[in-house]
Amino acid sequence: MKNVTRRGFLAGSALTAGLVGLAGCNAGGAASDPLAAPAADKYPIEPDKDDVKAKWASEEVRDGWTKVTNEDGGAVLGVMDASKIIQVDGYAFKDLNGDGKLDLYEDWRQPVDERAKALAQMMSADDLFPLLWAGGTQSSSTTTDTSAMDYIEAGSRAGVSRLQSSIKSYATDVEWINKVQETCEKSAYGIPYLNYSDPYVLFGVPSSIGLSTIMDKDVWRKAGMWQARAWRATGVRCDLGPQVDVYSNPIGTRTSGSVSEDPALNRDFAAAFGGGMQSTWGDDEATDDKGWGDQSCAVMLKHFVGEGSNEGGRDDHSDSGKWNVFPGGNFDAHLVPFLDGGMHLDSKTEQMAAVMPCYGIAYDPNDPDGLGEHVGSAYSKHNISILRNTGWDGMICTDWMILDGIQHGMKDKTVPERYAKLMNNTISQHGGSFQPDVAKEAFDLMAKEDGEDKALETLRENARRIFKVMLNVQLFEQPYSDRSEAKAILENKDAAAFGADVSDKAVVMLKNSGNVIAKDGMKDKPKVYIPQKFTAASMSIFGGAQPASIAPCFGAKLENEYWETVTDHVAESADPTEADITRLTAEELADCKYAIVKVNNPKDAYQGVQGGPSFMTVVMGTEPEPGPYWKPLSLQYRPFTADQDYVRKESLNPVDELGELQNRSVYGASTYATNESDLDLVLDVKSRLPEGCKLILVVDADRPMCFGEIEPSCDAIVFAFNKVSEEAYARVISGTVEPSGLLSFQMPKDMQTVFEQEEDVPRDMDPYVDADGNSYDFCFGLNWSGVIDDERTKTYKAAPLTKPEKEEVKADA
Repeated sequence: MKNVTRRGFLAGSALTAGLVGLAGCNAGGAASDPLAAPAADKYPIEPDKDDVKAKWASEEVRDGWTKVTNEDGGAVLGVMDASKIIQVDGYAFKDLNGDGKLDLYEDWRQPVDERAKALAQMMSADDLFPLLWAGGTQSSSTTTDTSAMDYIEAGSRAGVSRLQSSIKSYATDVEWINKVQETCEKSAYGIPYLNYSDPYVLFGVPSSIGLSTIMDKDVWRKAGMWQARAWRATGVRCDLGPQVDVYSNPIGTRTSGSVSEDPALNRDFAAAFGGGMQSTWGDDEATDDKGWGDQSCAVMLKHFVGEGSNEGGRDDHSDSGKWNVFPGGNFDAHLVPFLDGGMHLDSKTEQMAAVMPCYGIAYDPNDPDGLGEHVGSAYSKHNISILRNTGWDGMICTDWMILDGIQHGMKDKTVPERYAKLMNNTISQHGGSFQPDVAKEAFDLMAKEDGEDKALETLRENARRIFKVMLNVQLFEQPYSDRSEAKAILENKDAAAFGADVSDKAVVMLKNSGNVIAKDGMKDKPKVYIPQKFTAASMSIFGGAQPASIAPCFGAKLENEYWETVTDHVAESADPTEADITRLTAEELADCKYAIVKVNNPKDAYQGVQGGPSFMTVVMGTEPEPGPYWKPLSLQYRPFTADQDYVRKESLNPVDELGELQNRSVYGASTYATNESDLDLVLDVKSRLPEGCKLILVVDADRPMCFGEIEPSCDAIVFAFNKVSEEAYARVISGTVEPSGLLSFQMPKDMQTVFEQEEDVPRDMDPYVDADGNSYDFCFGLNWSGVIDDERTKTYKAAPLTKPEKEEVKADA
């Protein structure tokens, strides 16, 4: 440990006995509380003289920064430049603006609200313009670059990193974020960088939709807690999520990123997972809630509001998906996860720190003007006022590129006019770019309209809310990351054990004819046929080219742990094709007791962006696909044509937001599944199995599906969302672990019920009924004894909520 002398006072090891208790400290504070903050009129405060002994200690961390620990439970500080440390009342503080004094916003003893307000009031409009943006510096497809600091040096203080730190990459990721924070430390006010991440999983814990089938708030809270610990250690301080949209339209293209179709389930997930992330939890994880602390990560719930009711299931990242429709008049149900969940977290942090509005335009065909102006949600006074009228004072950050990329409902406005509308709508940050000059132009428009004083007040209010998030996650005190700490968390055995247990709980057993799956049912390690599967070459936006491959469709890494594997013959080939697989004959499979086939749910060919300008065409700099054009989205394997009477022949709103006629109906159009071969594989395997050999289907899904084509060929079906580990499936199939998951979505009977349901109303489809008479309805699942009926089903089988229960919905016109 190194002792540091700074600015005319004695610094040293403050943790030794015999230090002067309250000498010279807490001007204006209560003598009984050494950490009581001075009155606001006492600032700025001069540093201590040399005769005041220090109540802090410092040490140099392996990563090059200095860690300062204050006595009496005071703040832990982190600095690259130790000369930034000043001492007041015996405690250490950071002189962020370099004026040699302690300003109110620099005093960690002051409430967060007061500090945020004080800093915003100190800053001019020109100071604030660069802060109102959330861009990004790192992509998951690039090597960490510690030299790319141009826009940080230009004043950006927030952005998304898609590095997705893991045990393989954390060291360089820590180096990068520390370099960013060092650059910020040198700036005029010392404002740190708020590093966001899109949701990603660690420790084998499933994603949000995967966790949804567990229906256990304690599990969700712990999942949030472990994610926050890992993210915080590797430099992420805010989750661009979780996504809690109520996906009441089963064909929604972004269903896989959310939780479920049920408002109450999404509400409870938001409250539990969000509370788990935002609080710092002690050793007693069940009860030791410390509130905001050194393991806290803020959440930005998204997408407010209604993305799960998108017209035609289309992605509102594209021009063709701009409308969120509410034919059932059920808009208020989509508010439930935000108002009753995010504003009532299961945590001392109490409320979501931030919210991201959706791109889409809310439209109720029964009341065309009832949901406000026909503009994207961030621009919508109707939508955002609902949040503000509850008293919520958190930060709002737009989704990416809504100024000059995906400006639904705002195409007739200039970019500065759009930005002025956002600022007046209490939006603190625009996501996806960094254009301070645009902010200035917008400010000038506001000043001309309402006067400079009001415009500056609006600007400062938006910045104040950004500072609140930064202060709650302690960025102003300690923005740096420690590789040793990160490594210890990423290798934590308790976290890994939790991940394995949670994966087991996420698996839903849908079918189990004749108790094919039973307790210890494979303890004798029977022979199991697992066919080989050909995967064609593909190209991923972030992952690059993936070559064609042939591999067992399931369990390649299990190494016969639970059964003896029998598989097809594969010819060696540098460029593999389906023809390189020689399938085993019925005679060769004669002594197999089971076959296991793993498939994905049907992947619709048009599940991605459909026509017109989109987020990805803007980001990638490519030309949009010709369009718009309108294709149905299917949940079945075989090709589907929307030419039946149950398909709407006219879209709900035949006029677009600019007043032009536009029929977006998919009537008469066709689509197909890109993985129809998954169904063919199952049917082929079934045709070759000897009598008595049971076919067990594993379904790795990202949204609901129609089971009518595939279920009759299977004796047992296990199902989970978003790549639950194969080990978890294997433990359930082998009878090592009893299945306990429950469906968090209805599985529709057929495509007719999909088209007949109302986009905004959850759980309004006829569910599929299998050969055993079981209905694949919301909350359905089997265990070894049969249909699960427990406290979870009693809770969540209740009729879907149609409005928030804890907050009143008040919208401004």
